[in-house]
Amino acid sequence: MTRSDGRLWARLAANLAYAALNAAGGVLLRSLRMGALAFYYLLLSALRLYLLHGHRRPLGGRERWRRYRLGAALMLLLTFALAGIFYATTVKGYRADVPHTVLYAMAAYTFYAVISAIGGLVRARKSDDPLLLGGNALDFAAAVVSVYTLQAAMIPAFGGTGAFSAVMGVCVGAGAFLLLVGSSAAMLIQGTKQLRALDANSAPQ
Repeated sequence: MTRSDGRLWARLAANLAYAALNAAGGVLLRSLRMGALAFYYLLLSALRLYLLHGHRRPLGGRERWRRYRLGAALMLLLTFALAGIFYATTVKGYRADVPHTVLYAMAAYTFYAVISAIGGLVRARKSDDPLLLGGNALDFAAAVVSVYTLQAAMIPAFGGTGAFSAVMGVCVGAGAFLLLVGSSAAMLIQGTKQLRALDANSAPQ
């Protein structure tokens, strides 16, 4: 197993653990938001496993870019599904009391996700493998969503209410949504360009 494979498996395990944490919170705390997040991270893990499976196989360049573009399209769909959580926690003001122990676990995952995303962005400059680039994009998505959900849970838990909580929720939620849509759209465009270039190069002269 290469170092890049090890990093991909470690991030998959972290995503699954965070999904399990949110699933438990959704059931025990009767939190619809945490239940929805658990489903989101499970789908994100499935998408990561799809890219990891392709990375370990001797796939050609076109198939790798096809998987990259498909991953981008699924990320975009997941982002619009996640907009329901943003709406519930910002516009509708939905909240659930989260124990501090769970908040600390969420903060630990968020720290890990942000560090992993930064490391992935740095390594992306040295790699031309579309599946590794897709994995880095998933790291970025996981980090953005975890930052948003952490602030959405922490501000009410530590006494933040009223206008400040509402403004923070709207600003961070809108920023997270725009970042995820923008990154997914950029991946779709890049994947489409690369596939067209490969088709043009393979076309008979």
